[in-house]
Amino acid sequence: MKNNQHFTEHGSSSPSILMYSHDGFGLGHLKRNFNIAKQTVQEIPGSKALLIMGHTSIPFHPIPYGIDFVKLPSIIKMNHESWQPRSLPMESGKFKELRASLIKNVAEHFRPDIFVVDYVPKGVWGELVPTLQFLKESNPKTKIVLGLRDVIDDPATTRQRWEKGHTYDVIRQYYDKIFIYGSPEIYDTAYHYGLTGDLEEKISYCGYLCSEEPFKSRERVRQELRLQHDHLVVITAGGGGDAYEMMRSCMEALKILQKEVSVEAIFIAGPFMILEERQALEVQAEGLPVKVYTSTDGLLNYMNAADLLITMGSYNTMMEAVRLRRPTLVIPREGPSAEQKIRARIFSELGLIKTVDSPSITPPTLAKAMLKTLSHKPSQFLLNMNGLSNAVHQLSELIHPSLHFVPNPDVAVITA
Repeated sequence: MKNNQHFTEHGSSSPSILMYSHDGFGLGHLKRNFNIAKQTVQEIPGSKALLIMGHTSIPFHPIPYGIDFVKLPSIIKMNHESWQPRSLPMESGKFKELRASLIKNVAEHFRPDIFVVDYVPKGVWGELVPTLQFLKESNPKTKIVLGLRDVIDDPATTRQRWEKGHTYDVIRQYYDKIFIYGSPEIYDTAYHYGLTGDLEEKISYCGYLCSEEPFKSRERVRQELRLQHDHLVVITAGGGGDAYEMMRSCMEALKILQKEVSVEAIFIAGPFMILEERQALEVQAEGLPVKVYTSTDGLLNYMNAADLLITMGSYNTMMEAVRLRRPTLVIPREGPSAEQKIRARIFSELGLIKTVDSPSITPPTLAKAMLKTLSHKPSQFLLNMNGLSNAVHQLSELIHPSLHFVPNPDVAVITA
């Protein structure tokens, strides 16, 4: 989708945006923030964005001028409310203090006009609270925004956790706006997670958010790949940290599927799949019309060229699949969060994807589901996929009254 919206500027404002993603597992939180930052520096003259992250490397290229990163010591999520250092042998209390002090120090020196927090209102271990307090007391003009995906987790579990941890109080006290990257007609995030009453005035539903990067035509990519078979299957799972079992099952199912149809496959293992698992996939692929990559800058191109996409149920990958309207089979993660299973169920009921549960998968049942999904035409139900544009629009209105959003009435969502 070509986005022709632009901003007109009156004055010499040079807005700064600080963004936080806790990055306990996977790429989703950082990718959402990066997409927003990238669009913001393109659309708002002179703006700059600094992203606080926990990943060991920056998985996005190229990095536009005006965007940079601050890396925190990395963590890994163990369950709903439990994290631990990923690789730094350090006493837990000192480790927590280190992350919290680094975040606050960045905020003190960067002095953002807007602070965007993805998903975790208090941060891991409450590490954001000192920074939130500082910004409200010492830099009260800073607007603080909480960004939430459509599905957080099981609603009852989330409400209980937020009530016990006084998260609702933190949202009331410190946050000026809540951006929900979804649509209430599809899933009423505010209702399900108790963001009601006096919190409703803070909420803006932006629509579903995904990259608006251009991609090559399906025909061109298939020609470049020099496909030798009738059908291309692309298997991807975001960062890939827990994708091995799903991909191993897909590899076994492909052996069965190729007896029924002419098919070849591309596996994108992801940058967080451990080396031994990726190497095991490569061994399993020997003798099959299969390519295994760690990652690729051309993922959207491969997805658009596919006759069948297979993925777990992460927000970003599912949004890309829906945007491209490719036949998609979703195998949602079992846990510790119920997020992927809930989203997969909702999108399946809308006819946008097919889904199978991980516990029920065997190579024959998965091959059968793959064959069925190959002939599935996604429904014509149209989601509001303007989440990225709308989020940047909302940020522009928060930054300064001298920045005016001018929408292009010809902008439309890709529907085919």
